[in-house]
Amino acid sequence: MFLGSHIWLHNQIHVVISESAETHERAISELKAQGGICLSDQLQQNTLGSVIVNGKRSVWPLTKSKGGELDGRN
Repeated sequence: MFLGSHIWLHNQIHVVISESAETHERAISELKAQGGICLSDQLQQNTLGSVIVNGKRSVWPLTKSKGGELDGRN
């Protein structure tokens, strides 16, 4: 499970991704205090996220523990 939000601040979109609701809310509050506007909030149940590395999208585990479980290591 992870939380994802998009915040508009200083003519840029900031993406906040957290596994902890408390940490996520703290980050969102800090950005809003600087004048940011929350564009979207979502809760994802996926254990994998995707990341763009060198222009290519690839699946990437969000935590080391999840990554170890996915490829058979513990």
